[in-house]
Amino acid sequence: MLTVKPQSKRVIYLPAVDKRVPLGAYVKGIKEAIANPDAEFKHGLTCWWSCTGAEIRKQFRKGIHDRINAGIPAIERGQ
Repeated sequence: MLTVKPQSKRVIYLPAVDKRVPLGAYVKGIKEAIANPDAEFKHGLTCWWSCTGAEIRKQFRKGIHDRINAGIPAIERGQ
């Protein structure tokens, strides 16, 4: 007898719209924003108002740096 384990779907939380989106949709959106820096998008990653692709890229990079630095105790940052 074969049992099939249900696959869990990876999601990312977007505080801008208070929703969880599939990882594939998130990556697709980031790539589109980076490819179109002057385009206006409905909302950013961290803000609910419209943003350009360049602003979304800045939000994305800040999020990356925040997640990297979260593992470093505050007392050891900047040394």
